[in-house]
Amino acid sequence: MKNKSIFQKLQERIKIAFQVRLCHFIDKLVINSTKYNLQKNTLLIMRLDAIGDYILFRNFLEELAKDKIYKNYKRVLCGNIMWKSLFEEWDKEIVNHVIWIDRKKFYQNPSYRYQKQKEIRKQGFEITIESTYSRLLLFGDAIVNVSGAAKRIGNEGNTDNLIEKEKKLADSFYTQLLQTPNKPVFEFDRNKIFFEEFLDKKIQLNYPTLTNKIKVVEKKQNQIVLFIGASEVYKTWHFENFATLILELYSINNQLEFILIGGKNEQVLAKQIIEFIEDKNDFENQSEVTDLTGKTNLIELTQKIAESNLLITNETVASHLGTVTRTKTICIANGRHIGRFSPYPNNYELPTSYIFPPKIEEELNQNNKEIVYEKYCNSMGMDINEIEMERVLEEIKKVLD
Repeated sequence: MKNKSIFQKLQERIKIAFQVRLCHFIDKLVINSTKYNLQKNTLLIMRLDAIGDYILFRNFLEELAKDKIYKNYKRVLCGNIMWKSLFEEWDKEIVNHVIWIDRKKFYQNPSYRYQKQKEIRKQGFEITIESTYSRLLLFGDAIVNVSGAAKRIGNEGNTDNLIEKEKKLADSFYTQLLQTPNKPVFEFDRNKIFFEEFLDKKIQLNYPTLTNKIKVVEKKQNQIVLFIGASEVYKTWHFENFATLILELYSINNQLEFILIGGKNEQVLAKQIIEFIEDKNDFENQSEVTDLTGKTNLIELTQKIAESNLLITNETVASHLGTVTRTKTICIANGRHIGRFSPYPNNYELPTSYIFPPKIEEELNQNNKEIVYEKYCNSMGMDINEIEMERVLEEIKKVLD
């Protein structure tokens, strides 16, 4: 079995190496076969990361749109198709055109990659910017290179997603790299630093906002939403913890209504939570727990969060949606990327609080937070299930009081 495991790993490495070489070959083929014709006053804005990253980036699209120089440019966004629905609901008027990228197909499907890269190169962009801090060689960097733009401006970045050899190659694709702090900085602030340097002016934004982008709703005081999943298992608080928390809160206030939200991947967790609660027989009926996992799109999910009095969530896109909709939010996090994506800085004065595993919280209480951020930011964090239900309940009472 051991030899088979080694063989499987070798096969996987060979497959990845082949795919990487194929991507590079396609990119070179596009460069060599598609003429670049400079079109003045055109700007390509790269952003291919996840939904949460988009929420912490999107306000700067408006800064570009109202800048005295770039408001007169044709501004084209190259975005991750994962957040297309949110963009079209909130921001479609801010840019002139969008090129959507399905990252999985862009990596795995040679024909798709060729067509997308050719589409971008043919537009002859004068300037391309890539503000992502943890850049990816085969995605944003590769598109910047193929674009052929006269000015290709990127974030100096780090090596979270690149080994040194790859970063050296990726850096060579740019005509200019802008510096942002080489330490944990909350991602919205890092984006602000990048765009202030790019635009050569101060930006009057203090935190991410959805001003006038979402329907004004009256909070339902007894409605609590729980986002029960996460992108990775190590970021997911155990379903029994969520179930026990619901039972405890219901015993305190039997008027509360609980809504389980998430994607299709969370439907199994929702079923386990409801079955756990049914076994305890603490509810007079099950109408107080509504399962909406896999039944809402991103817009509907955002609206459901916005109308609720409290959101309890793992560290995922929901924590950012809770913050920008000004919903009281408690985020249960394991400490991965602490200082970059969690917690929201105190000076933002937003209704979002974070709970970390006990050791991290202890160190935050004893040390300068920057020291703790440096220690854990680039680690995998700690076991999220070391966070006990009682600690979350304590935070809920404090938030609701």
